[in-house]
Amino acid sequence: MFEQVGPEIWSQECIVRFGFMPLPHRMTVIRLANGRLLIHSPTKLTPQTRSGLAALGEVDYIVAPSWWHDMFLREYVDVFPEAKLCGPLVLVKRYPRLSFEVILGSGPSLWQGEIDEFYVDQMRLFLNEFVFFHKRSRTLIVADLVHNLSDNAPAFTKWAYKLHGAYPGCSIPRFYRLAPKDRRHLRRCIDRILEWDFERLIVGHSNVIIDNPKACLRDAYRWL
Repeated sequence: MFEQVGPEIWSQECIVRFGFMPLPHRMTVIRLANGRLLIHSPTKLTPQTRSGLAALGEVDYIVAPSWWHDMFLREYVDVFPEAKLCGPLVLVKRYPRLSFEVILGSGPSLWQGEIDEFYVDQMRLFLNEFVFFHKRSRTLIVADLVHNLSDNAPAFTKWAYKLHGAYPGCSIPRFYRLAPKDRRHLRRCIDRILEWDFERLIVGHSNVIIDNPKACLRDAYRWL
């Protein structure tokens, strides 16, 4: 159910529907130093997912990193009422009935010493996102900043990604190039992320990147 990808970090992939396209969606779970869990970009909360989380620990934080990675939040809030819901201001405004206890970027990180965070902003198409670096496992965690579609993905999805220049391999769809309001600013954001000493890259959609993740991220943004 959950694949351990490094020390105190696991991930799970499921298929969601994005319009007519079946899209792999990856959730990341981090066990913090206090033994409790942080969930990043939650997948559908099936009975199997719930039992898998219970085996790892108690859920302390539910993190939605961007506008687009907001699925299933209500399910998790209902099942884990003691957990703190965390998200960017745009989601707080989008879901006034959800009680966001933590607005990402509004103050010092709650996980300083364990997880660093950085905001990639000034993006159109609601593609601003918070990216995270889990220090213990040396893992970079992103939502849509880069994709790495698997050969096992549905055929239609591979065709659509190839049409947009994002398959095969680690890349981003061509429309993403329309998103930055200032390309020089995005270049600085990517350079800042590359300063982190990460040895694996968990993407929001499809395979974890373990072979030269820094080079993969750098090459995906060579157009800048």
